[in-house]
Amino acid sequence: MNWFAGRKRDKAVARYARTLPGRLARDYGASSCYTRGQIDKAIAALKLDPEFAAYGHAMFLPETDYDAITPSYAEARAAFIRKMPGQAVEGAFYESGIGPSAGSIGIDGG
Repeated sequence: MNWFAGRKRDKAVARYARTLPGRLARDYGASSCYTRGQIDKAIAALKLDPEFAAYGHAMFLPETDYDAITPSYAEARAAFIRKMPGQAVEGAFYESGIGPSAGSIGIDGG
């Protein structure tokens, strides 16, 4: 993630954290958990960036419900690879999972 994308995410998450709890409590009563529909309606009413709705879901859905709406690791990885520019191949990542490994881009170790 580049600096600008990280900054955008941080600002969006801060706005979610600042406004969403109060809106949910006002509209649906104080609770530690809400439904996905309630959370999505509050996000829309507050005009929060829907790109970051997963953070609102993570804050207020029970973990089992959150897991049910997110893609599996394999599905998420496949979607990520489909969006990568150029040819992505399995094993073309550093151990951290970010960036091409030296071998996958033709750089020899010597």
